Amino acid sequence: MSKKFAVPAAFGVAAVWFGGHAGGGFATGRQEASFFVQYGWTAAWVPLLSMVLLGIAFYFGIEFARINKTFDYKNFVNKLYAPYEKIFANLFDLLYLYVILLATGAAIAGAASLIQQAMNLPYGLAVIITGAILLIFTVFGADLVRNASAGMSVFLIASLLLVTVLGIKSGAANISEVLATKPTTSGFGKILLNGVLYASFQSMLIGAMVSVSDVLKTRKDTFNAALVGIVINGAILLLVCYMMLGYYPAIVKETLPVYFVTGQLGQSWLFVLYSLILFFALISTGVSFVFGGVKRFENAWSSGNLQGRRIILSVVFLTVAAGVSLFGLTAIVAKGYSSLGYICIFLNLIPLLVVAPYKIRKARQAETVNPDA
Repeated sequence: MSKKFAVPAAFGVAAVWFGGHAGGGFATGRQEASFFVQYGWTAAWVPLLSMVLLGIAFYFGIEFARINKTFDYKNFVNKLYAPYEKIFANLFDLLYLYVILLATGAAIAGAASLIQQAMNLPYGLAVIITGAILLIFTVFGADLVRNASAGMSVFLIASLLLVTVLGIKSGAANISEVLATKPTTSGFGKILLNGVLYASFQSMLIGAMVSVSDVLKTRKDTFNAALVGIVINGAILLLVCYMMLGYYPAIVKETLPVYFVTGQLGQSWLFVLYSLILFFALISTGVSFVFGGVKRFENAWSSGNLQGRRIILSVVFLTVAAGVSLFGLTAIVAKGYSSLGYICIFLNLIPLLVVAPYKIRKARQAETVNPDA
């Protein structure tokens, strides 16, 4: 693309980051509550530090991909982790399985919690209903869900922003009090660590970022993409955290914090709209992860027909994920996503922040690329 289109290219790459970040799990508010809001007033600024750290990691990752022209994740990993790519390839397969089960479990738990609260059903029954819906869509309607997911994402983000604006207005007095009194529930070191962990587990989006970075032609394009991503993701994350501070500390105990806020606004139409959009967004998330896992492992054995193998894998993935969901969304996010964050510090953050810059510098010194490009 020519230079005059550098900014749109940067926005396109940043939009992929935003789309992966602000999905169904984010829109429940549970991630924000577990990693930021539960610690008090520091939720007003630590989320931005988290996005800056992630943006720097993404900058080096997509710049590495641009220089080496590795715009698919397999080649990117092989090049970045060489000469130990075989070890890391196996580790990433194991991590991918963990992410599928964790993210699908969180999607089931979130959707089941919505069903439980909306229909006053036992949580276990709500999990079974959600799992059955996911199985039907994964086996028979995965294409339909994937085609509709982009539209659902737009409506989800729009409704979330509307709830956020109204929630900040409604909770303005409490936000002012929290910022004035500066309550905290933990030490500064733990608060910062959770900001790092949030950035770390979000770094799993590097695969999606790499796949669209071929539109970036210069180092400046890469910088613009990272900067725009930091601004967009940092802004919406901060806004949601500010909104939740308007209902702090009671909101921390809610399984679905944004759903709780929506119910406090006195706008019944918005409450119903947000609930429906969130439910379908969570279903879409679950279908996407299960179908991705099925596609990755459907050729692991050759017996039986392809459709049969897909059904078996879908049932296995959903059965295990449903078991994970029984721990509840709060525990999955607090424990599961935190553990994912610790793993990704070593598999993603450190390689992106240390190895990638080193190899970029070596490539430039060897004049394999134009230093001014």
